[in-house]
Amino acid sequence: MAKMRINRFISASGLISRRKADELVKQQRVTINNRIAKLGDVVDTCADKVNVDGRQLSPKEKYYLAFYKPRFVITTMHDPLSRPCVKDFIPSGFKGVFPVGRLDFDARGLIILTNDGDFAHMLHHPSYHVPKKYQVFLKPEASRESIEMMKKGIFLDSKRKARAYQVKVLCNCGGGTKIQLVLYQGMKNQIKRMSNAVGLNAIDIKRISIGPVSVGGMKPGDIRHLRRRELSDIYNLLERHKET
Repeated sequence: MAKMRINRFISASGLISRRKADELVKQQRVTINNRIAKLGDVVDTCADKVNVDGRQLSPKEKYYLAFYKPRFVITTMHDPLSRPCVKDFIPSGFKGVFPVGRLDFDARGLIILTNDGDFAHMLHHPSYHVPKKYQVFLKPEASRESIEMMKKGIFLDSKRKARAYQVKVLCNCGGGTKIQLVLYQGMKNQIKRMSNAVGLNAIDIKRISIGPVSVGGMKPGDIRHLRRRELSDIYNLLERHKET
């Protein structure tokens, strides 16, 4: 993004955390274009000069990418069994990027890649309420009762209740049911386990969007930069839930 808060800019330079950056600002050790910075100041990363104790900072280049993970690819950067993994698809120029969250080995669809740890944490953490939308083919044909159970929630273990926050039946076809659902959680094998709990098998799982980012016309194996509007919309979404 072209603009960011002063504490995030300092943190992005690799110097210190945002909290410690705030302390530097309070101590008047930070300047923006030769004026003393204040808490909450916003800097233009392309035009403004930021100094800490007289030393000019420049944040490391951050990457925010959309990747269409094919089926039978591990959502890791390395695999001890030598199976295909996400790293195999990342061009060498994108230094330090890693997948945010996971997607089952036999599932396909959208994964966000980044080298921005703060961004990855917020995007993945359920408290930020980022919706993840999937298309799923279930077998056998799903009953109305099984769909309602997935909406209301199912205890997959003794502590956590898993639920789909939206479930839309797209069609009954091919001896099964194609649905579209939205999750805010990220429990391991959640869709498969929820489906099994109501007597169904998730035959095909495709993640079609994460927040405002859609897989759109991408093909398996494709990688692209997030569009400026997509990144802006993600940050707006994260900020809203950070304030609540």
